[in-house]
Amino acid sequence: MNTVFHLSSADEINQDLIESIKAAYKKKPISITIEEDLFIPNWQKEEVLRRAKYAEENPESLLDFDNFIENFEKKLLNEKS
Repeated sequence: MNTVFHLSSADEINQDLIESIKAAYKKKPISITIEEDLFIPNWQKEEVLRRAKYAEENPESLLDFDNFIENFEKKLLNEKS
């Protein structure tokens, strides 16, 4: 099992967090890795949300991956013939 906690700062680490980790993993061996989160600019977050909303409202705009691969393979085979 893998769990990721995203905190706005190390100040959010408190006894409740530690107790929830203990409860989730009980007597199982665990590893704890601490790393600084990458900063993602607000404009990038907004762009992702905008694109997700567009895809939700316009599902026909999305590619069907299976169809794309099948057509691509056919095109490659035709070029080799």
